[in-house]
Amino acid sequence: MAKSASKTFESAFDAFSGNANETMKKSYERSVEMMGEFGELQKQNMEAMAESTRIATKGVEEMGTRAAAYSRGAFEKGVEAARTMTGAQSVQEAMELQANFTKSAFETYLEEVNAMTGMFASMVREAAAPLNAQAGKFVSTVQKTA
Repeated sequence: MAKSASKTFESAFDAFSGNANETMKKSYERSVEMMGEFGELQKQNMEAMAESTRIATKGVEEMGTRAAAYSRGAFEKGVEAARTMTGAQSVQEAMELQANFTKSAFETYLEEVNAMTGMFASMVREAAAPLNAQAGKFVSTVQKTA
């Protein structure tokens, strides 16, 4: 009877030990696999950050170029308006020319501000796209570990 109890205990211990070893082995393998996935995810994060930075830099350059062109054009129109006003035949004519120039300059400015706002919004959307995609991958990877 003692031998049979000993054999039963030994069988139970072997079964438990085998199951524990198998579970530990699977857990270890899954941990190694997850570390590899997180390593790849980190590499992709850096690539997404670089792409986002490239897009933002290009957008800022385009906006700077546009702003410089607008400033140059506004200056040239101002000089032309000043020349036109100096040729006015009366104070009334000079004031009308000044009012027309001011109205035109303000309308052009508002159009430019609206265009630049649209460019900025588009640039932000495009620059955020690679980062948003990576955020989705991160969530998926984390959900797989749970």
